[in-house]
Amino acid sequence: MKPLGTPEDPSERLAEAALADAFAALPGLRDGVPHYAVAVPGLASPSYHGVESATYRVAQAEGAEPSLFLKVSEPCAGSLLDPAAAFRAAHAIAALGLAPEPLHFAADQGAILFRGLGPDWRPATLDRLQDRDGMARVIDAFRRIGAGEALGRRWSVFEAIRDLRALLGEGADVLPPDAWFLFDWAEAIEAALTAAGTDVRPAHADPHASNLLFGPGGALQLVDFDMACDTDPHYQLGAFLNEACAFETPMKAGIEMAEGTFRPEVFNRARAYAAADDLHWGLRALAMDRLSPRRSLEFRKYAAWRLLRCRMLVGRPGFEETMRAL
Repeated sequence: MKPLGTPEDPSERLAEAALADAFAALPGLRDGVPHYAVAVPGLASPSYHGVESATYRVAQAEGAEPSLFLKVSEPCAGSLLDPAAAFRAAHAIAALGLAPEPLHFAADQGAILFRGLGPDWRPATLDRLQDRDGMARVIDAFRRIGAGEALGRRWSVFEAIRDLRALLGEGADVLPPDAWFLFDWAEAIEAALTAAGTDVRPAHADPHASNLLFGPGGALQLVDFDMACDTDPHYQLGAFLNEACAFETPMKAGIEMAEGTFRPEVFNRARAYAAADDLHWGLRALAMDRLSPRRSLEFRKYAAWRLLRCRMLVGRPGFEETMRAL
């Protein structure tokens, strides 16, 4: 770990400014001498992790164990992120015991300093998420967050898809030849859900496995609050089951955990939202491919996978019929 004063790139310059701000502002840190190191190198494929923000482990003195975690938004992703809203959401979710405590928001750097979780905490694996206890813990966390106060940031996956389409442009050469087909399906899904009626609840809304950390005794903590918002809880459930389960049988078990009993109409909603979520993240990765200066990250590879899965979902026999049973 290194002290402040020798940043090697723009992200480290932002990190150092944010740490200087935090250590000056927080009484418990004012006597400290921050040292930091990269926590998670950016990786766009196979896991979209650390590409819209840079992350650092932080120690309060030379030679000390890192006890803090700094997340710095990438300036290039400014149109996609709201760090102030993420900080508020982190506070609300941490108050439920479901997230590490956010200690400081450095607005000028778009950075949030958290209390670190320690080395015993690990990102979820798909095996862990498919295990009945692991899946139940995640779904219970969603339920607890959803029962709380609104987070104050209303968000819809369909509005996000429209915003990303506008950012990329209809004729963007990065879009697949059948983009029109995927966009038409997104509009059909939105219309079907609107006609059926939707709810709005607070949600973490980014249930990638890398954002679900398991620790001692199987305890769960959620991290990364960039997507946290007030949205339809079935969107979050659909995105999570799409992440965790390759087959429908464990997905149906997840619906039963969430609803108390298996409900076909909720399963159909979850599958519909899963398709929209895949389209959203595929477009988001293509947007980051355009915006990010980090050319070594395989944004297009990740986008191709998410768009392929969306294509497979909406192209399945009977998918149109599920839209009639939401």
